[in-house]
Amino acid sequence: MRRGLMAVAAVLVTTVLVAWRAAPATDQLPVVRVVKSASCGCCQAWVDYMKAQGFTVEVENRDEFTALKRANGVTRDLESCHTAFAGDLVIEGHVPADLIKKVLAAKTPGVKGIAVPGMPMGSPGMEGPTKDRYTVFTFDAQGRKTAYAQR
Repeated sequence: MRRGLMAVAAVLVTTVLVAWRAAPATDQLPVVRVVKSASCGCCQAWVDYMKAQGFTVEVENRDEFTALKRANGVTRDLESCHTAFAGDLVIEGHVPADLIKKVLAAKTPGVKGIAVPGMPMGSPGMEGPTKDRYTVFTFDAQGRKTAYAQR
């Protein structure tokens, strides 16, 4: 009986350790600073989504921030409703968290940001009855974009 309990305890301890090591290290994720309009509900929904994905999020509400976008490589064709920053990475629009984490981990030279142009239905923060297919782009400091993923 005692051997059986010891075996069960060993399995439980091993399971907990494996789960703990596999869990994302949220303390290693950079703080995300989101610049958005105070009245934009979809932007707030994306903020809530990012928090649920393990990010610490700070919000800065502004009436106008087009110059901020342009200064950070976000061209008109990459533009969406909010702009965020995670360390040196610019995040434009409703970008899925898994792709943000992937780009942050890759640290690819020349990549300034990641963007979901427009406001496609079904993207994080834009959930609803329909789901559009959309392209996620990476871009450099001059706004030259490269297709990165399809959702």
